[in-house]
Amino acid sequence: MKNLHVLSIMLLSFACTPPAPKVVESVERSIGFHSNDELKEFKWHLGTEEPIDLVKSLDTAWTARDYAAMQNYFVDTLRITTYNGKTFNSFEEFQKAMALDTNGGWTFNRAYSVDLNPALGGEHVQAFFNSFNINPGGDTVKARIYESYYVVNKKIVWLDQYRQLIE
Repeated sequence: MKNLHVLSIMLLSFACTPPAPKVVESVERSIGFHSNDELKEFKWHLGTEEPIDLVKSLDTAWTARDYAAMQNYFVDTLRITTYNGKTFNSFEEFQKAMALDTNGGWTFNRAYSVDLNPALGGEHVQAFFNSFNINPGGDTVKARIYESYYVVNKKIVWLDQYRQLIE
């Protein structure tokens, strides 16, 4: 009788135990393609916050024209191509050009990061701005600026800018 009582308790405890949760496999989402033959096997993945935060911090220093702080965000061998086609291969070259452009401003609207190979490192941050400049005639010129950053090991390796005038 005692064994029957123990068996009853055991059966009741199993009957009252909720079923084990189903294990849902994580589905890695990747999309898109790349036209470079060496990269055709890769697709784009969502990036991480860290490179976006780096670009946001760079923007804060850029707004303040704090060139010493800005330089810390770039590798020594950086490449910058501006929206008007000028290419710079050092921060010092870029800084000289920036120092001449003091008649405008911008607002940083949004950014996201994508990655071709999360196992390899390096992310592509896409950033969007609204800008304004005062032309030599005194008129305000408004534009949308798109910037593409390649970030590796918390440093910007290259930056490409694109510009669309707002009529």
